[in-house]
Amino acid sequence: MSQSIKQHIPLLRSSQNFLLSRIYKYFVPPGLFGVALTFSALVFADCQTRKVEPVALASEDMCSFCKMALSEKQYAAELIDSDGQVFKFDDIGCLLNFINKRSINVSGASLFVMDFNQRQWIKADNAYYVRSPDVTTPMNGGIIAFKDQANAQEAVGKYHGKLLRFEDLPR
Repeated sequence: MSQSIKQHIPLLRSSQNFLLSRIYKYFVPPGLFGVALTFSALVFADCQTRKVEPVALASEDMCSFCKMALSEKQYAAELIDSDGQVFKFDDIGCLLNFINKRSINVSGASLFVMDFNQRQWIKADNAYYVRSPDVTTPMNGGIIAFKDQANAQEAVGKYHGKLLRFEDLPR
């Protein structure tokens, strides 16, 4: 034990004895315990994980990586960082390049990709990806996303591609 810790042990013991004794009733104003408990509950309630939802695409949106307009919705991707800042991309390849260039920790961020067939947002971790040079995407990333594995498997045959999961995508 360090010398500074040894000096504080008697003080800690005396504080513990004071709190455990019945004398504290006379020194603590009534209701202070309830106020402290309520305040603590409110603070911890604010620490709960909030569900992050994807932000709808607007006609004036620009890709956060290449700065091109998001003209083809079926190739779009989105990253929402831990501060709630939204980054939109016109191509899944742009999302991957953005993560690479900025060294973003994806565990603290929410990532969404657009289902190629249904044009609906899906979580990037839940999607099935097809990568193929035969797929023409806005920035030639050649990656499209699907909610269902069956649809992705069908696209693998159609575009002569490879079926991947998010962790398998090149970075």
